Amino acid sequence: MNIQFAKISISFFISILIFISCTPKQNIHGILISQKDIENIVEGETNINFLITKYGEPTFTGAFNKNVYYQNETTRILPAGKKEFTSRNILALEIDDNGIIVKKSILDLSNSISVKPASGKTETAGSNFTFFQQIFSNLRSGRFASVE
Repeated sequence: MNIQFAKISISFFISILIFISCTPKQNIHGILISQKDIENIVEGETNINFLITKYGEPTFTGAFNKNVYYQNETTRILPAGKKEFTSRNILALEIDDNGIIVKKSILDLSNSISVKPASGKTETAGSNFTFFQQIFSNLRSGRFASVE
């Protein structure tokens, strides 16, 4: 009776551990700007220092212009390690030379562009040698010779 109870307890404990380890995890990244502050931004009047003072530096800035972006995103990491975006909000602000916000726009997941990563390998010299070609090229070059 005690052995049967021990087996059931152990199998129950193991199944609970497996179930807990398979639950997705949620991660939140970025700066969440309140809707009220977004509504208070008046194009042509509000200075960017208002947001910098309240929320800190932008998540990223434009490389070729003075645009700034505040990003906030929520992701779920599934048990196999696959990342799934559940929400994304980006406050895009176009700024003039005086630091005044000229234009604001809000981007979300519906504005995303799916990018397929390149597949394949970049060919490099010596990457397509067979096993025997590698051994004989090492012997020919003297890499296995003793140094005295």
